[in-house]
Amino acid sequence: MRNLFKRKHYPIKQITFSLLSATLLFCAGCGSQQTQASDGSEQPLKTVGWIEKGNIVGLDEPLEFKLDTGATTTSINAEIISKPDNETEAGGMIKFRFINGDDTSAVFERPITRWVKIKDGEGGYFRRPVVEMKLCIAGRWVEEEVNLADRDQFNYSVLIGRNMLKKGNLAIDSNKKFTNKSECKGQEVE
Repeated sequence: MRNLFKRKHYPIKQITFSLLSATLLFCAGCGSQQTQASDGSEQPLKTVGWIEKGNIVGLDEPLEFKLDTGATTTSINAEIISKPDNETEAGGMIKFRFINGDDTSAVFERPITRWVKIKDGEGGYFRRPVVEMKLCIAGRWVEEEVNLADRDQFNYSVLIGRNMLKKGNLAIDSNKKFTNKSECKGQEVE
């Protein structure tokens, strides 16, 4: 009669090899997941300085952009030429002049995507129009919302906020400036 309770012994090498193979396969799957950006973009994370050169579609000359994680939305220096009478709803066209400190300027006309309320220093609010614009930042084209502001009193006419940093998959190294080329692949035209 056979012993039904006799244990079957597996060689240690076979068990070790099986566990090691399973662990390697599991880790390989984890590693490939970490290389993809959290927003689903295919661009790898790129480190940039807190000041970079870039372009706005419709302008010929590169500009200096300040990159700021403290700003929710990107902001550009704009003089409003014409706007809809109703400042509470999206829609309608706005015509504005972008002005850089070095006398670079251009007139744009865009549909308003929304109006944003901004706190003033006295506890009140004022409204700014928000439009979609395409900018070249550190060699990457990024199209995202931009609010139109009077930035004449600031050193930089373009402030890149978290919305464009996230969409462009850009991280700021605050110890650096001008780390990347201002040109983007493929010339964009308005």
